[in-house]
Amino acid sequence: MRHLPSAPHRNRPALADGALANSALAHAGLARSGLLLAVLIVGVAGCNNAAAPAEDSTAAATPAPVAAPVVRFDAKLSLVNNNGAIRYDGTVDSEATRKALSTALTQAYMGQISGNLSVDKASKPAPWQDKLPQFAAALTMPGVAVSFQGTRIELSGQASDADRVTLLEKAKTLFPGYNYGGLFEGVGGAAASSAAAAQALAALEPGKAGSAEIAKALNLMNLHFDEGSARIAPASLDILSRAAKALQAGPKDARFEIVGPGGGAGQPADNEALSRQRAEAVKVQLIVAGANPGALDTRGEPGTAATPLRFNPLK
Repeated sequence: MRHLPSAPHRNRPALADGALANSALAHAGLARSGLLLAVLIVGVAGCNNAAAPAEDSTAAATPAPVAAPVVRFDAKLSLVNNNGAIRYDGTVDSEATRKALSTALTQAYMGQISGNLSVDKASKPAPWQDKLPQFAAALTMPGVAVSFQGTRIELSGQASDADRVTLLEKAKTLFPGYNYGGLFEGVGGAAASSAAAAQALAALEPGKAGSAEIAKALNLMNLHFDEGSARIAPASLDILSRAAKALQAGPKDARFEIVGPGGGAGQPADNEALSRQRAEAVKVQLIVAGANPGALDTRGEPGTAATPLRFNPLK
């Protein structure tokens, strides 16, 4: 009698096929899940990317900080005639201006010139640039100095009355409407400062006034200095020029002690030092204007009280 294969043996292929089917379904489910996850990730990334341009556009819309305006200053130039050789320095607005001025000055003085001009973009254009060579050609007096700053021109140094008149007329012709300071002040009339002193000095008789009388007139001067400094203000240069002439016309053996203005600088030692420095500055300016160096001594005033400029006759 023949035996048929048992049921389990016949069912094995079917079970294997079912397992394979189930496995395939499982893999399909995982694939679908993976695809769904990928879609979600792409969607989230898309949302993030979509939000980024909004942030960038906001940043781009923010206005850039405005730079602070540049503080501009007047171009300046100084010329000093040192026994026929000219020395210059100053600041101008551009390299082109620097080259043009340097060339013009060299031509005006035939090479007897030296100096340096610096360039600063914060400087305003020089309004006197074009006509400067014509004025420079007239600056032939040894010891004379002229400075230009914006529309102001100052004369200093050793200039006779005739030189002052000549240069002022030249300046007014070339630079009409400018402000003329320093030794330009008081030309052709009374001193611009210390009118009482100017009248007293003018009243001194040359060769007859003694040391005490000269000192009395000199002590009427009211000189101005930069605050806390020994620099004499340009407005005081004219009266010092008149004082130098009075000293020249006085006794040949006369000597004077100059006591500088004191007080207001803090400690007593500081006040005395500033007083001495101002006395020295007055002495230098008087010598530049023609006074005899051997006739002048200087001293500082001790203490804290404000004191005026004084001339004490020593002989």
